[in-house]
Amino acid sequence: MNANRFKSYLKVNYKWFVILMVIALLFVWGGYGLAYLVYFPVSLIFGHYRYQYSREELARLKAKGLTEEDVENIRFVKEWENARKRGMWDYCIINGGFLYGLAISIVTSTIMLLCTGKDIRDGMEVFGGMFSFIGYNYIIGATIGVIIFRRVWKQNERRFLNVTDPLAGNYLAADFKDL
Repeated sequence: MNANRFKSYLKVNYKWFVILMVIALLFVWGGYGLAYLVYFPVSLIFGHYRYQYSREELARLKAKGLTEEDVENIRFVKEWENARKRGMWDYCIINGGFLYGLAISIVTSTIMLLCTGKDIRDGMEVFGGMFSFIGYNYIIGATIGVIIFRRVWKQNERRFLNVTDPLAGNYLAADFKDL
């Protein structure tokens, strides 16, 4: 029976395995093959156990008469109540500015390098040039992240109100006009 669960896991996640194998080939080609050969089987094993746990959890929920959507709504309400306690600007600045801003700054720095046609080493020759390049791109990324998370706040508020008060109406309809 455990073999059937593993086959089911592979069947559901085969797209990720193809992507991971392409990444593995790139790492092997780039000289980092040994590290990835250790990471890939470990991620496969952990993924299988997470999949198995989620299937067992779903079976328990169905026995109680709950659906996956019900569980997702309960999880969302618990998480969003905590986020609401922190406040909108704390949520936008911490999650959007600091956390997602870092990821966005990597994208903006790549775009900036591609658009200017310069190599990363050109800016690194001068010590101050490196810090200004990193600083400007982080500020750009943090600003974009705060703007995105401000919109996410509005969307999550509407979803929260719809889940907790079904008589509030459909949050997906005309409520997005003011976003």
